[in-house]
Amino acid sequence: MRMDQVKEFYEQADEYCCFISENVITADTVPYVMELLMKLYISAMNLPETEPETTSPLSDISEAVAIRFSEQIPTTYWEIFDPHADKDTVCGDLIDDLSDIAADLKAGMKEYEAGRFGNAVFEWKFGLNNHWGQHIVDALRALHAARPR
Repeated sequence: MRMDQVKEFYEQADEYCCFISENVITADTVPYVMELLMKLYISAMNLPETEPETTSPLSDISEAVAIRFSEQIPTTYWEIFDPHADKDTVCGDLIDDLSDIAADLKAGMKEYEAGRFGNAVFEWKFGLNNHWGQHIVDALRALHAARPR
């Protein structure tokens, strides 16, 4: 496993989590949030496939992250949940997207900080493929529509 790649992902995850928990997302910061999300997605895709080192996670409870948006940014949006099925639209929520991404990243960050690097990579990669990756894709579409032009 390339530890420099894992460390870089950890730092990107930390930057994202710190930014969204410490700042109000405004029209001016939307492009930066989009950049953070795109970097996370690309970096996570390049993480190695791995199995967890242990079967006992450090915590089964996701850590909630408070996300704040300025009033000028709509937080709900409409999408087709499965683009390969002819179904009705569903309502999405940027607050849910960004906080779920952060909670999933933090689970891997806890493993990384405990020195369980294989577990961290497994958490991040599994989440990319099964949960937070979809939230990034959904959030990017909504943020793209809300960004200043």
